[in-house]
Amino acid sequence: MPALEINPTVRIQAGPYAAEISPSAGGRLLSLTYTDANQALDCIVPWQGRDAFEAHNWPKAGAFVMLPFTNRLAPAQFNWQDQTITLHNGSPTGQGLHGFGHRRPWQLRQTTLHSAELVLIYPAQDAEWPWPFAATLTYLLSEAGLQMELTVCNTSTGVMPLSLGWHPFLPHSTARPEDQGGYLVHAQRPHAIGLDGLGLAVASVEPLPMQSFALPTEQAGTIAFEHYSGTVQVPLTAQWCLEMTSEHAAHLLVHTPPGLKHLCLEPISALPGALKQDLRTRNQLGLGPGCTGTLACTLGLQAISVPTAVAEARPLSP
Repeated sequence: MPALEINPTVRIQAGPYAAEISPSAGGRLLSLTYTDANQALDCIVPWQGRDAFEAHNWPKAGAFVMLPFTNRLAPAQFNWQDQTITLHNGSPTGQGLHGFGHRRPWQLRQTTLHSAELVLIYPAQDAEWPWPFAATLTYLLSEAGLQMELTVCNTSTGVMPLSLGWHPFLPHSTARPEDQGGYLVHAQRPHAIGLDGLGLAVASVEPLPMQSFALPTEQAGTIAFEHYSGTVQVPLTAQWCLEMTSEHAAHLLVHTPPGLKHLCLEPISALPGALKQDLRTRNQLGLGPGCTGTLACTLGLQAISVPTAVAEARPLSP
């Protein structure tokens, strides 16, 4: 697969927020910055440099969408409607990783001062995915921050599986005032899936009560939170936190890499490994011909308030 080019880029702005987007580099969000009279803050880890990059080896910066499946698929094979589907995606590891929408150029359909709309038409002419689809990715800035909306329409004549996600690299601070308290994820259940993200998170058969768990920022690992509340905050400075919300993403994956000062907070519509689970779980991913799947996320700054103390959060246990 050819390397992905960064340029040309698109810049949008609204109020104190500015964002830069690269349609050709998988529709990536390269930067999101908040600027006022006193300071400039990065709301995502900014992309450095403008050199092309190998599609399977992207810098750990920016934010990208995951489609038509999310997280890791190892090996890149699953069963669907009595057929074995093997994906030939050219990954050096033999895994399917975050789908392939982030590894293909998108086309810029239209742009305004505040927004950019991109499209990806996939005709299923290769072995990376056997179903054609049409995807639209919209970035919209306002005084409150960034809104990202992803829609995928099944243009095939059969039912195709679909799971969607967003993968931002978020800066965060571990030095915060003692009275600031802890940051929580409100969800039904956590699943530890390993630092490599290869573990399966098997969905609960029956709904579970909502609980509060400490946001895992201190220890390297990957946790999938089943049926989370749709909102999560991350400490950025002593005065500000990042707040991310999502719609149509039932779950949240939190990846804390070793030795790096960023978090990956990924709203996802299906738990990791869903394509390899039982028939009931796989059927939940089905998208009929002509039907559309949607994911929407927002990201912006919030002034620090004192959240519920960590002591009230439940420990993370599988």
